Amino acid sequence: MKKIAVVGMILLACVFAAGCLIPGTTPDPIVGSWEVDDPMQFNDLIFTFIFHEDGTGEVVEIDADSPETVWNYNLSWKPTGKGTYEAIVLYDLVMSEDEKIITIPDEEPGIRFLGDGFIGVWTMETPEEFDGVLYEERLVFYENRSGVFSWYYLNNSTLKSSYPLVWSVENGVYQYSYPDDLSTLTIGDDGVLTEKWGDGIYTYTRV
Repeated sequence: MKKIAVVGMILLACVFAAGCLIPGTTPDPIVGSWEVDDPMQFNDLIFTFIFHEDGTGEVVEIDADSPETVWNYNLSWKPTGKGTYEAIVLYDLVMSEDEKIITIPDEEPGIRFLGDGFIGVWTMETPEEFDGVLYEERLVFYENRSGVFSWYYLNNSTLKSSYPLVWSVENGVYQYSYPDDLSTLTIGDDGVLTEKWGDGIYTYTRV
């Protein structure tokens, strides 16, 4: 997802359930599909929000130069009043039966972390390389539903960067998210959806 731009949420799904709709009422104006107006803002990715009536949704990214390359992510959203909304991306975690491998399946064939039991430290199976430098990625999950994702230089284990996260589990399904990646969305009188995310501002048109 936007983590491709070297950025990488979960407020619990029940918090975002405020986006749910009472049967028979008019759908919220944000419900539907919205495509980014300027893909170059996302490294030439065609970025699409899909908002469902029940407060869930999806983020779809398509490589403009390679349309067969597609990334999909889940999200939760809720209205905050006066035509504004909050949305956050949820990353799935798939635990092996022996609880020694966690897979993040958002990008095929899936990123694997090695550990022993969900609570604790998980280390990425294969180091990542950027600009000729190797990094070790670690996920840490705490019992209080918080955690952290960190990058370490592989050659000396020095911390490069870290990002706080929150996690949840429901019916055996684990998800996590980055609270700092919360998006604020507004629908203008012109029908354009504007997103404020981090230091950036992005606009979307309904499709």
